[in-house]
Amino acid sequence: MSIVTAPLGAFGGFGGRFKGVLAALATSIALLAPGLASAAGTVSFTTPVDGSSAPVGTLVTPTGNASGTGTGGSGLDLVLVLDSSGSMSSFNSGKTRQQWQRDAAIALVNSLPTSTSSVSIVEFDSDANVVIGLTPLIPAANINSIIAAINGVNANGGTNIPSGIAAATTVLTGAGHTAGRSQQMVVISDGSTSGDVVAAAQSALAAGVDNIHSVAIPGADVNTMQAIATNGNGFFANFTDPANLANIAGVFSGTSGSLVGVSKIVVTLPDGTVIDPNAISGIGSFNVAQAFALQLGANTWTVQAFFDDGTTDTATVTVNGTDGTQPPVVPLPASLPLLLLGLGALGIARRRNA
Repeated sequence: MSIVTAPLGAFGGFGGRFKGVLAALATSIALLAPGLASAAGTVSFTTPVDGSSAPVGTLVTPTGNASGTGTGGSGLDLVLVLDSSGSMSSFNSGKTRQQWQRDAAIALVNSLPTSTSSVSIVEFDSDANVVIGLTPLIPAANINSIIAAINGVNANGGTNIPSGIAAATTVLTGAGHTAGRSQQMVVISDGSTSGDVVAAAQSALAAGVDNIHSVAIPGADVNTMQAIATNGNGFFANFTDPANLANIAGVFSGTSGSLVGVSKIVVTLPDGTVIDPNAISGIGSFNVAQAFALQLGANTWTVQAFFDDGTTDTATVTVNGTDGTQPPVVPLPASLPLLLLGLGALGIARRRNA
């Protein structure tokens, strides 16, 4: 079975001549069905600023993001919505469900680019509680605080997933959100729920959340968990078979797939060195695995993302290496060339009217 599926199902398990037909059919359905993730997959660099400059020899390690839903941003604000209901104390495959959840959540946190990510932890049982608000991954002590919050999620009470989604929405759209960053949440549960998860997911999107991914572990209602991702413009991972739990941490860390429909990314350094594959987190963010010392002139990195539906996307970022004999390159805001063009046209018009 496929571990990670898009809202309409994954196509990686189908082979030969049917793959293209199925992918095309799924795309057509997604474009017609409201609430489904219909955007093409994208990949982009988040740092450094494209067209910026730095002295020759400066070590540069770009960061970026890839997503099968097409959601980008200059970084990531993420809420992990963790199940703290009493059934999480049940054992499966040698560990409690609670421990499987902890291991997966910690693997994801440890795989995120530290300079462009913030993480919050929300727990839910009969109601929801914000354990820790959006916390930058720098300095390193903050990561320790986030991991402590994950390990502090208990197992006691009922299961009210909508309350967790609502609390996470408040976190992502509140004062702690960094403008320009992608706003995402990952919801994990092992049980059925009270309340309307469809309405909760739709309300979250209406409030400004970009993606709500969902993960079902043993005991969960698959239809309910998949409905969260479908209506939250996200991806669904099914670990309801206890035998699959051994893979959950790998998916969260990106070593066994991803939660956002990204199969792999390949990075080419300015000197032509190819990193194939480059490590990627469970929700698509990445650090280029090898730092590069700037050479004189333009230094360009290229990243290509491969998505579960068979499509790809490519992005580049350029940093100019300087040796002090030329002025630094200052990137222009995207709107400035249009403004200058408009002012030039206005000047021509005035001269004609003079």
